[in-house]
Amino acid sequence: MEKLAKFLSEELHLNPEYYINEFKIYQEKLLTRNKFVNLVSRKTESIENHILNSIFFLSKYKLSEDSKIADIGTGGGFPGIPLKILYPESSVTLIDSISKKIKMLDEIIIEMNIKQLKAVCGRAEILSQEYEYKSKFDYVISKAVADLDKLFLWGIKFLNKNGVMICIKGGNINSEIQTLKSLNEKINIEVINFEFDPVYNIEDKKAVIIKSLFKK
Repeated sequence: MEKLAKFLSEELHLNPEYYINEFKIYQEKLLTRNKFVNLVSRKTESIENHILNSIFFLSKYKLSEDSKIADIGTGGGFPGIPLKILYPESSVTLIDSISKKIKMLDEIIIEMNIKQLKAVCGRAEILSQEYEYKSKFDYVISKAVADLDKLFLWGIKFLNKNGVMICIKGGNINSEIQTLKSLNEKINIEVINFEFDPVYNIEDKKAVIIKSLFKK
């Protein structure tokens, strides 16, 4: 994982030695299970690019060290598990509606012995209304799951009063932003653009930061 080590060092100013081994273990556990359940493409031989495209936004937008994070539409654990590795004091909840993916993630979590990390099967818009999850999170994060208006409606109730949604997106999202704004004029939206050395293969990526200024 040379590209990842380079990114951690040069873009996030972290010592790769503290993290790379855990990322390698995560890769081995995920790819083993990927033979039976599609957590990533069956042709995948390395999850390095998945990791890079999960954490790139940290170069401009840092998270609080001990934050509570909900990752909606997590799939193979992206971006939640990479963020948990980089923020070991955080508490991360991985959410996906496909039970067989959650079962695989449960096994990975147990085998890696990662504390304050759990996988939950369910639809985000339903879970966000349950007492255990409603208004409990500092961040709701998603990676290329759905359009922004859907993500907002699915995820906003997870957030506490100071909470923030972080949506990892690519390509032209102007129409998505306009649709999101049409939901309510008080929605606060910030788009952060990124440019990196082509070696990282992080192309045309954005982080959309969403805050709700109206009562949920």
